[in-house]
Amino acid sequence: MLGDLLFTRNNRRGGLDLLRILIIAWPCIHKGGAERWWYYVLNELRNTNCSYFITVPLSLNLGCYKCPAMLRSSNVSLVYMNSRRSVLLDLILWIKVLINVIRNNSIDIIVAGYQTPRIVLVAILASIISKRRCFVVFHMPIGWLPYYRGVELSRVHKPLVKIYEFLNRYLSFFIFCSPSVVYDLKRVHLKATRFCSAKGSGVIVPSMINYRAYESRNIDIIHLASISKIKGANDVLLVIKKIKEKVPNIRAVIVGGISDSLKEEIQSMLKDYGIEDNVKILGYVDEFKKFDLLAKSKVMVYPSYMDTFAISVLEALSMGTPVVAYGIPAIKINYRTNAVAKAQTGNIDDLVEKTLKLLSDKQSWEKLSKEAMNFAVTYSWSAIAKSFLACVSEGLRE
Repeated sequence: MLGDLLFTRNNRRGGLDLLRILIIAWPCIHKGGAERWWYYVLNELRNTNCSYFITVPLSLNLGCYKCPAMLRSSNVSLVYMNSRRSVLLDLILWIKVLINVIRNNSIDIIVAGYQTPRIVLVAILASIISKRRCFVVFHMPIGWLPYYRGVELSRVHKPLVKIYEFLNRYLSFFIFCSPSVVYDLKRVHLKATRFCSAKGSGVIVPSMINYRAYESRNIDIIHLASISKIKGANDVLLVIKKIKEKVPNIRAVIVGGISDSLKEEIQSMLKDYGIEDNVKILGYVDEFKKFDLLAKSKVMVYPSYMDTFAISVLEALSMGTPVVAYGIPAIKINYRTNAVAKAQTGNIDDLVEKTLKLLSDKQSWEKLSKEAMNFAVTYSWSAIAKSFLACVSEGLRE
Protein backbone atom coordinates (compact mmCIF):
# COMPACT_ATOMS: atom_id res chain seq x y z
CA MET A 1 0.00 0.00 0.00
CA LEU A 2 1.16 3.55 -0.71
CA GLY A 3 0.43 4.59 2.84
CA ASP A 4 2.97 2.06 4.07
CA LEU A 5 5.82 3.76 2.20
CA LEU A 6 7.74 6.05 4.53
CA PHE A 7 10.38 8.41 3.19
CA THR A 8 12.28 10.08 6.00
CA ARG A 9 15.27 12.31 6.62
CA ASN A 10 17.33 13.04 9.70
CA ASN A 11 16.41 16.21 11.51
CA ARG A 12 18.65 18.46 13.61
CA ARG A 13 17.44 16.81 16.82
CA GLY A 14 18.68 13.41 15.73
CA GLY A 15 15.19 12.13 14.90
CA LEU A 16 13.40 11.45 11.61
CA ASP A 17 11.13 13.79 9.62
CA LEU A 18 8.92 12.80 6.68
CA LEU A 19 10.22 13.75 3.25
CA ARG A 20 8.92 17.00 1.73
CA ILE A 21 8.85 17.04 -2.08
CA LEU A 22 8.48 20.01 -4.42
CA ILE A 23 7.02 19.09 -7.83
CA ILE A 24 6.87 21.47 -10.81
CA ALA A 25 3.89 20.31 -12.90
CA TRP A 26 0.35 21.15 -13.98
CA PRO A 27 -1.83 18.15 -13.08
CA CYS A 28 -4.95 18.10 -15.27
CA ILE A 29 -7.19 15.35 -16.65
CA HIS A 30 -8.38 17.49 -19.57
CA LYS A 31 -5.05 18.02 -21.30
CA GLY A 32 -2.12 15.96 -22.58
CA GLY A 33 -0.78 12.64 -21.35
CA ALA A 34 1.85 14.18 -19.04
CA GLU A 35 -0.72 16.38 -17.30
CA ARG A 36 -3.09 13.43 -16.87
CA TRP A 37 -0.23 11.32 -15.54
CA TRP A 38 0.62 13.87 -12.88
CA TYR A 39 -3.00 14.33 -11.83
CA TYR A 40 -3.60 10.64 -11.19
CA VAL A 41 -0.18 10.03 -9.63
CA LEU A 42 -0.53 12.99 -7.27
CA ASN A 43 -4.04 11.88 -6.40
CA GLU A 44 -2.56 8.56 -5.25
CA LEU A 45 0.33 10.25 -3.46
CA ARG A 46 -2.16 11.90 -1.14
CA ASN A 47 -2.35 8.48 0.51
CA THR A 48 1.32 8.56 1.51
CA ASN A 49 2.93 10.09 4.59
CA CYS A 50 5.10 12.54 2.64
CA SER A 51 4.28 16.19 1.99
CA TYR A 52 4.01 17.48 -1.59
CA PHE A 53 4.15 21.04 -2.88
CA ILE A 54 2.92 21.46 -6.46
CA THR A 55 4.21 24.55 -8.28
CA VAL A 56 2.23 25.25 -11.45
CA PRO A 57 4.03 27.18 -14.28
CA LEU A 58 1.19 29.28 -15.71
CA SER A 59 2.86 30.60 -18.87
CA LEU A 60 3.09 27.06 -20.28
CA ASN A 61 -0.74 26.87 -20.35
CA LEU A 62 -0.79 23.10 -19.84
CA GLY A 63 -4.13 22.64 -18.11
CA CYS A 64 -7.12 24.06 -16.26
CA TYR A 65 -7.27 25.54 -12.75
CA LYS A 66 -9.95 23.21 -11.42
CA CYS A 67 -7.90 20.00 -11.53
CA PRO A 68 -4.94 21.14 -9.38
CA ALA A 69 -7.33 22.59 -6.80
CA MET A 70 -9.02 19.18 -6.47
CA LEU A 71 -5.72 17.71 -5.25
CA ARG A 72 -5.33 20.02 -2.26
CA SER A 73 -5.25 18.06 0.97
CA SER A 74 -3.47 17.85 4.29
CA ASN A 75 -0.26 16.76 2.57
CA VAL A 76 -0.62 18.42 -0.86
CA SER A 77 -0.17 22.19 -1.21
CA LEU A 78 -0.50 24.28 -4.37
CA VAL A 79 1.49 27.31 -5.55
CA TYR A 80 0.95 29.06 -8.91
CA MET A 81 3.99 30.52 -10.67
CA ASN A 82 2.69 33.57 -12.50
CA SER A 83 3.79 34.70 -15.95
CA ARG A 84 5.28 38.09 -16.95
CA ARG A 85 4.97 37.36 -20.69
CA SER A 86 8.73 37.30 -20.99
CA VAL A 87 10.76 34.11 -20.90
CA LEU A 88 13.63 35.76 -19.00
CA LEU A 89 11.36 37.41 -16.45
CA ASP A 90 9.47 34.15 -16.03
CA LEU A 91 12.67 32.29 -15.27
CA ILE A 92 13.73 34.85 -12.66
CA LEU A 93 10.27 34.93 -11.08
CA TRP A 94 9.92 31.14 -11.02
CA ILE A 95 13.33 30.61 -9.41
CA LYS A 96 12.38 33.17 -6.75
CA VAL A 97 9.08 31.38 -6.09
CA LEU A 98 10.80 27.99 -5.89
CA ILE A 99 13.48 29.24 -3.49
CA ASN A 100 10.82 30.77 -1.21
CA VAL A 101 8.81 27.53 -1.20
CA ILE A 102 11.95 25.47 -0.53
CA ARG A 103 13.12 27.63 2.39
CA ASN A 104 9.70 28.30 3.95
CA ASN A 105 8.66 24.65 3.86
CA SER A 106 11.97 22.85 4.44
CA ILE A 107 11.77 21.07 1.07
CA ASP A 108 14.07 18.06 0.73
CA ILE A 109 14.00 17.35 -3.02
CA ILE A 110 12.90 19.10 -6.22
CA VAL A 111 11.16 17.29 -9.07
CA ALA A 112 10.98 18.89 -12.53
CA GLY A 113 7.73 17.32 -13.71
CA TYR A 114 8.60 17.69 -17.39
CA GLN A 115 11.80 17.51 -19.40
CA THR A 116 10.85 20.89 -20.92
CA PRO A 117 14.05 23.01 -21.01
CA ARG A 118 12.58 25.95 -19.07
CA ILE A 119 11.27 23.72 -16.31
CA VAL A 120 14.52 21.77 -16.09
CA LEU A 121 16.56 24.98 -16.00
CA VAL A 122 14.64 26.56 -13.11
CA ALA A 123 14.63 23.26 -11.21
CA ILE A 124 18.40 22.82 -11.63
CA LEU A 125 19.15 26.42 -10.65
CA ALA A 126 16.86 26.19 -7.62
CA SER A 127 18.53 22.95 -6.57
CA ILE A 128 22.02 24.49 -6.88
CA ILE A 129 21.06 27.60 -4.91
CA SER A 130 19.24 25.66 -2.20
CA LYS A 131 21.59 22.64 -2.25
CA ARG A 132 18.70 20.20 -2.73
CA ARG A 133 18.59 17.03 -4.80
CA CYS A 134 16.98 17.42 -8.24
CA PHE A 135 14.98 14.90 -10.26
CA VAL A 136 13.77 15.31 -13.86
CA VAL A 137 10.74 13.34 -15.07
CA PHE A 138 10.70 12.46 -18.76
CA HIS A 139 7.30 12.11 -20.42
CA MET A 140 8.88 12.14 -23.85
CA PRO A 141 12.53 11.96 -24.86
CA ILE A 142 14.59 14.96 -25.91
CA GLY A 143 14.67 15.09 -29.70
CA TRP A 144 11.98 12.43 -29.84
CA LEU A 145 11.89 10.98 -33.36
CA PRO A 146 8.98 9.15 -34.96
CA TYR A 147 9.87 5.77 -36.38
CA TYR A 148 9.91 6.95 -39.99
CA ARG A 149 12.79 6.30 -42.32
CA GLY A 150 15.17 9.19 -42.83
CA VAL A 151 14.08 11.28 -39.83
CA GLU A 152 16.99 13.12 -38.23
CA LEU A 153 17.56 15.10 -35.07
CA SER A 154 17.09 18.85 -35.55
CA ARG A 155 19.89 21.37 -35.07
CA VAL A 156 18.13 22.71 -31.98
CA HIS A 157 17.92 19.31 -30.33
CA LYS A 158 21.49 18.20 -30.97
CA PRO A 159 23.05 20.55 -28.37
CA LEU A 160 20.14 19.86 -26.00
CA VAL A 161 20.99 16.17 -26.02
CA LYS A 162 24.54 16.97 -24.86
CA ILE A 163 23.28 19.39 -22.21
CA TYR A 164 20.86 16.85 -20.76
CA GLU A 165 23.56 14.20 -20.74
CA PHE A 166 25.76 16.57 -18.72
CA LEU A 167 22.89 17.39 -16.33
CA ASN A 168 22.20 13.70 -15.74
CA ARG A 169 25.82 12.92 -15.05
CA TYR A 170 26.42 15.71 -12.53
CA LEU A 171 23.25 17.53 -11.44
CA SER A 172 20.08 15.48 -11.71
CA PHE A 173 18.60 12.00 -11.54
CA PHE A 174 16.20 11.10 -14.37
CA ILE A 175 12.85 9.37 -13.90
CA PHE A 176 11.24 7.98 -17.05
CA CYS A 177 7.45 7.61 -17.10
CA SER A 178 7.84 4.34 -19.01
CA PRO A 179 10.57 1.69 -19.44
CA SER A 180 10.69 2.39 -23.19
CA VAL A 181 11.89 6.01 -22.86
CA VAL A 182 15.53 5.03 -22.41
CA TYR A 183 15.51 3.26 -25.79
CA ASP A 184 14.22 6.38 -27.53
CA LEU A 185 16.94 8.41 -25.84
CA LYS A 186 19.56 6.02 -27.17
CA ARG A 187 18.32 6.75 -30.70
CA VAL A 188 19.41 10.37 -30.29
CA HIS A 189 22.66 9.33 -28.55
CA LEU A 190 21.66 10.61 -25.13
CA LYS A 191 23.41 8.22 -22.76
CA ALA A 192 21.57 8.45 -19.45
CA THR A 193 23.59 6.88 -16.65
CA ARG A 194 21.55 7.82 -13.57
CA PHE A 195 17.91 6.95 -14.13
CA CYS A 196 14.95 4.84 -13.11
CA SER A 197 11.79 3.91 -15.04
CA ALA A 198 8.30 4.12 -13.57
CA LYS A 199 5.81 1.46 -14.65
CA GLY A 200 3.83 3.58 -17.14
CA SER A 201 0.20 4.61 -16.70
CA GLY A 202 -3.04 3.36 -15.23
CA VAL A 203 -6.66 3.36 -16.32
CA ILE A 204 -9.86 4.35 -14.55
CA VAL A 205 -12.88 2.83 -16.29
CA PRO A 206 -16.27 4.50 -15.65
CA SER A 207 -18.30 2.22 -13.38
CA MET A 208 -21.31 2.14 -15.70
CA ILE A 209 -19.38 0.70 -18.67
CA ASN A 210 -19.77 -3.06 -18.92
CA TYR A 211 -17.90 -5.67 -20.93
CA ARG A 212 -19.51 -6.68 -24.24
CA ALA A 213 -19.28 -10.05 -25.94
CA TYR A 214 -18.11 -10.38 -29.55
CA GLU A 215 -21.70 -10.54 -30.90
CA SER A 216 -22.69 -7.35 -29.05
CA ARG A 217 -19.96 -5.22 -30.61
CA ASN A 218 -21.24 -3.25 -33.60
CA ILE A 219 -17.98 -1.42 -34.42
CA ASP A 220 -15.31 -3.43 -36.22
CA ILE A 221 -12.37 -1.04 -35.92
CA ILE A 222 -11.63 1.86 -33.60
CA HIS A 223 -8.65 4.22 -33.71
CA LEU A 224 -8.16 6.23 -30.52
CA ALA A 225 -5.41 8.85 -30.32
CA SER A 226 -4.59 12.49 -30.81
CA ILE A 227 -5.39 12.36 -34.50
CA SER A 228 -2.24 12.96 -36.56
CA LYS A 229 0.04 11.33 -39.11
CA ILE A 230 2.53 10.51 -36.35
CA LYS A 231 -0.16 8.62 -34.43
CA GLY A 232 -1.03 6.68 -37.57
CA ALA A 233 -4.31 8.25 -38.71
CA ASN A 234 -3.33 8.04 -42.40
CA ASP A 235 -2.28 4.41 -41.99
CA VAL A 236 -5.61 3.52 -40.38
CA LEU A 237 -7.48 4.84 -43.41
CA LEU A 238 -5.36 2.69 -45.71
CA VAL A 239 -6.02 -0.33 -43.52
CA ILE A 240 -9.78 0.25 -43.70
CA LYS A 241 -9.59 0.75 -47.47
CA LYS A 242 -7.83 -2.58 -47.95
CA ILE A 243 -10.10 -4.43 -45.52
CA LYS A 244 -13.18 -3.10 -47.31
CA GLU A 245 -12.06 -4.96 -50.41
CA LYS A 246 -12.76 -8.18 -48.47
CA VAL A 247 -15.36 -6.93 -45.99
CA PRO A 248 -17.52 -4.38 -47.86
CA ASN A 249 -19.63 -3.42 -44.83
CA ILE A 250 -16.68 -2.77 -42.49
CA ARG A 251 -17.57 -0.27 -39.73
CA ALA A 252 -14.97 1.99 -38.14
CA VAL A 253 -14.71 5.05 -35.90
CA ILE A 254 -11.81 7.47 -35.40
CA VAL A 255 -11.75 9.12 -31.98
CA GLY A 256 -9.53 11.90 -30.65
CA GLY A 257 -8.71 15.58 -30.87
CA ILE A 258 -8.21 16.76 -34.43
CA SER A 259 -7.45 20.12 -36.04
CA ASP A 260 -9.89 21.58 -38.58
CA SER A 261 -7.30 21.47 -41.37
CA LEU A 262 -6.45 17.82 -40.73
CA LYS A 263 -10.11 16.91 -40.48
CA GLU A 264 -10.67 18.32 -43.98
CA GLU A 265 -7.68 16.35 -45.26
CA ILE A 266 -8.97 13.13 -43.73
CA GLN A 267 -12.47 13.70 -45.07
CA SER A 268 -10.92 14.11 -48.51
CA MET A 269 -8.98 10.85 -48.08
CA LEU A 270 -12.18 9.05 -47.06
CA LYS A 271 -13.76 10.03 -50.37
CA ASP A 272 -10.66 9.18 -52.40
CA TYR A 273 -10.51 5.73 -50.76
CA GLY A 274 -14.25 5.16 -51.14
CA ILE A 275 -14.76 4.57 -47.41
CA GLU A 276 -16.72 7.67 -46.39
CA ASP A 277 -19.75 5.49 -45.60
CA ASN A 278 -17.67 3.09 -43.51
CA VAL A 279 -15.85 5.52 -41.21
CA LYS A 280 -17.11 8.07 -38.69
CA ILE A 281 -14.76 10.83 -37.50
CA LEU A 282 -15.97 11.57 -33.98
CA GLY A 283 -13.21 13.89 -32.77
CA TYR A 284 -12.80 14.43 -29.05
CA VAL A 285 -15.28 12.63 -26.77
CA ASP A 286 -15.61 12.55 -22.98
CA GLU A 287 -14.32 9.68 -20.82
CA PHE A 288 -17.66 7.86 -20.62
CA LYS A 289 -18.21 7.97 -24.39
CA LYS A 290 -14.62 6.89 -25.04
CA PHE A 291 -14.87 3.72 -22.98
CA ASP A 292 -18.35 3.02 -24.30
CA LEU A 293 -16.97 3.10 -27.86
CA LEU A 294 -14.06 0.85 -26.88
CA ALA A 295 -16.49 -1.63 -25.35
CA LYS A 296 -18.49 -1.67 -28.61
CA SER A 297 -15.41 -2.20 -30.80
CA LYS A 298 -13.90 -5.52 -31.84
CA VAL A 299 -10.38 -4.33 -32.63
CA MET A 300 -8.35 -1.20 -32.05
CA VAL A 301 -5.91 -0.39 -34.86
CA TYR A 302 -3.14 1.78 -33.43
CA PRO A 303 -0.29 2.27 -35.94
CA SER A 304 1.48 5.01 -33.99
CA TYR A 305 5.01 5.95 -34.99
CA MET A 306 5.78 7.69 -31.68
CA ASP A 307 4.86 6.94 -28.05
CA THR A 308 6.29 6.48 -24.58
CA PHE A 309 3.57 4.21 -23.18
CA ALA A 310 0.47 4.48 -25.41
CA ILE A 311 -2.24 4.75 -22.75
CA SER A 312 -4.91 4.37 -25.45
CA VAL A 313 -3.76 0.78 -25.88
CA LEU A 314 -4.21 0.08 -22.17
CA GLU A 315 -7.67 1.68 -22.27
CA ALA A 316 -8.66 -0.62 -25.12
CA LEU A 317 -7.34 -3.70 -23.34
CA SER A 318 -9.23 -2.76 -20.18
CA MET A 319 -12.47 -3.15 -22.16
CA GLY A 320 -11.39 -6.51 -23.59
CA THR A 321 -10.62 -5.02 -27.00
CA PRO A 322 -7.55 -6.58 -28.69
CA VAL A 323 -5.13 -4.17 -30.38
CA VAL A 324 -3.08 -4.22 -33.58
CA ALA A 325 -0.16 -1.78 -33.38
CA TYR A 326 3.23 -1.07 -34.88
CA GLY A 327 5.98 -2.75 -32.87
CA ILE A 328 7.80 0.39 -31.77
CA PRO A 329 9.61 0.20 -28.38
CA ALA A 330 6.68 1.71 -26.46
CA ILE A 331 4.50 -1.17 -27.67
CA LYS A 332 7.02 -4.03 -27.57
CA ILE A 333 8.37 -3.19 -24.14
CA ASN A 334 5.19 -2.17 -22.33
CA TYR A 335 2.69 -4.57 -23.91
CA ARG A 336 4.15 -8.04 -23.64
CA THR A 337 0.84 -9.75 -24.28
CA ASN A 338 -0.68 -11.56 -27.25
CA ALA A 339 -3.68 -9.26 -26.90
CA VAL A 340 -1.55 -6.63 -28.65
CA ALA A 341 -0.50 -7.87 -32.10
CA LYS A 342 2.73 -6.18 -33.19
CA ALA A 343 2.98 -5.35 -36.90
CA GLN A 344 6.14 -4.34 -38.72
CA THR A 345 6.44 -0.57 -38.46
CA GLY A 346 5.15 1.10 -41.62
CA ASN A 347 3.87 -2.16 -43.12
CA ILE A 348 0.19 -1.60 -44.00
CA ASP A 349 -0.31 -5.12 -45.34
CA ASP A 350 0.91 -6.57 -42.03
CA LEU A 351 -1.63 -4.40 -40.17
CA VAL A 352 -4.38 -5.56 -42.51
CA GLU A 353 -3.51 -9.23 -42.14
CA LYS A 354 -3.43 -9.12 -38.34
CA THR A 355 -6.65 -7.07 -38.14
CA LEU A 356 -8.54 -9.39 -40.48
CA LYS A 357 -7.42 -12.39 -38.45
CA LEU A 358 -8.89 -10.89 -35.29
CA LEU A 359 -12.13 -9.86 -36.97
CA SER A 360 -12.74 -13.22 -38.61
CA ASP A 361 -11.78 -15.66 -35.83
CA LYS A 362 -14.30 -15.38 -33.01
CA GLN A 363 -12.74 -18.12 -30.91
CA SER A 364 -9.30 -16.53 -31.06
CA TRP A 365 -10.82 -13.09 -30.38
CA GLU A 366 -12.57 -14.34 -27.23
CA LYS A 367 -9.33 -15.80 -25.91
CA LEU A 368 -7.40 -12.60 -26.58
CA SER A 369 -10.20 -10.45 -25.18
CA LYS A 370 -9.91 -12.27 -21.86
CA GLU A 371 -6.12 -11.98 -21.95
CA ALA A 372 -6.46 -8.25 -22.66
CA MET A 373 -8.46 -7.63 -19.50
CA ASN A 374 -6.19 -9.80 -17.38
CA PHE A 375 -3.22 -7.78 -18.61
CA ALA A 376 -4.90 -4.40 -18.08
CA VAL A 377 -5.71 -5.05 -14.42
CA THR A 378 -1.99 -5.36 -13.65
CA TYR A 379 -1.77 -1.59 -14.20
CA SER A 380 -3.29 0.85 -11.71
CA TRP A 381 -2.53 4.42 -10.73
CA SER A 382 -1.67 3.17 -7.26
CA ALA A 383 1.00 0.91 -8.78
CA ILE A 384 2.29 3.75 -10.97
CA ALA A 385 2.56 6.13 -8.00
CA LYS A 386 4.36 3.42 -6.03
CA SER A 387 6.84 2.90 -8.87
CA PHE A 388 7.42 6.68 -9.01
CA LEU A 389 8.24 6.74 -5.29
CA ALA A 390 10.48 3.71 -5.76
CA CYS A 391 12.42 5.70 -8.38
CA VAL A 392 12.72 8.64 -5.99
CA SER A 393 14.04 6.27 -3.34
CA GLU A 394 16.58 4.83 -5.81
CA GLY A 395 17.76 8.30 -6.73
CA LEU A 396 18.20 9.28 -3.09
CA ARG A 397 20.39 6.24 -2.48
CA GLU A 398 22.89 7.31 -5.13
